[in-house]
Amino acid sequence: MANDTSAADGDYYDVLIVGELNHSETEQCPQYDAKTLSAQLLPPLYTTVFLLGLLDNCLVVLILVKYKRLRHVENVYFLNLAISNLCFLLTLPFWAHSASHGGLLDDSMCKILAALSSMGLHSEAFFNVLLTGKNYLVFFHVRNFSATSKMACGIITSVLAWIVAILVTLPEFLPYKSQMGLQSQEYKCFFSRPHFLPGDETFWKHFLTLKVNIVGLLVPSLVFIFCYMQMRITLRSRDRKYDLFKLVFAIMVVFLLMWGPYGMALLLSTFKERFSLQDCRSSYNLDRSVHITRIIAATHCCVNPLLYGLLDKAFRKYLCHLFYPCDNTPPPPTEDSAQDTSWGEHDHSTEV
Repeated sequence: MANDTSAADGDYYDVLIVGELNHSETEQCPQYDAKTLSAQLLPPLYTTVFLLGLLDNCLVVLILVKYKRLRHVENVYFLNLAISNLCFLLTLPFWAHSASHGGLLDDSMCKILAALSSMGLHSEAFFNVLLTGKNYLVFFHVRNFSATSKMACGIITSVLAWIVAILVTLPEFLPYKSQMGLQSQEYKCFFSRPHFLPGDETFWKHFLTLKVNIVGLLVPSLVFIFCYMQMRITLRSRDRKYDLFKLVFAIMVVFLLMWGPYGMALLLSTFKERFSLQDCRSSYNLDRSVHITRIIAATHCCVNPLLYGLLDKAFRKYLCHLFYPCDNTPPPPTEDSAQDTSWGEHDHSTEV
């Protein structure tokens, strides 16, 4: 993640006091200490999120593969969304261990964790966009392809989404390395520009921050607003069942609500000079905001399966049957039930 590390571990903010004094004096601003909160909060929180997220995302993968068998495009996207969450989840135990034991990350581990976090965020954003776009096409009855062609398009778009996510992550994989903090005297994951890259360190911090906000948040937001504004207008004049639309809508809204504040805080912190926020109090509050919103955003990787359970009848049915099989007969992989519009049970978009 861009600027993922706490600003409290590195920089000082100097204020030059000029006035009635006979000579200039430099006052060192108070620095936000992220270590105390991280050491107390991150180990139990990230461990809980990791265990819960690992369980519920694996259940999603199991249900999709065992019962749904990926016969619909939406299910392919849901599967990849769960894999994106698992990529991000894998980093949480290491961050929790680093927070509680003083940071034991070497350069290679630092790069891998930063890359997995970034790839998890960007790939989830891409698959949210694909789900929203697919809903938009289904809603307006775009049927230019057969079911087989649509499945092929779903697989191709999924592969392309992962390729783009990896390419977008590459600039973030290179700059991170393990360094000792100025105050903590512990090795942590810091941003440091490699010598073979052009531009200075400030340029790359600005670039990575803009990349996270534009690619990971702004583009999904614009697609979401456009598609659902169009569908909302149509829904007012039509009586339709739209369980799948509500589910995808909730997934995108929760994603933006949990990651949006971090993106905004990161943007203001990185470009504080442009927003005239470089004074002591503003810098302190921005450092704290980036740290807290980053913790909140990291818990999102276990939320999507909870939304499936709350909003989707078909998922609850399969989940119940997984643990309490009725007469040892598994539910059929596809159903033509009008009420189960989610997870592709009655997906008119794939019917010819």
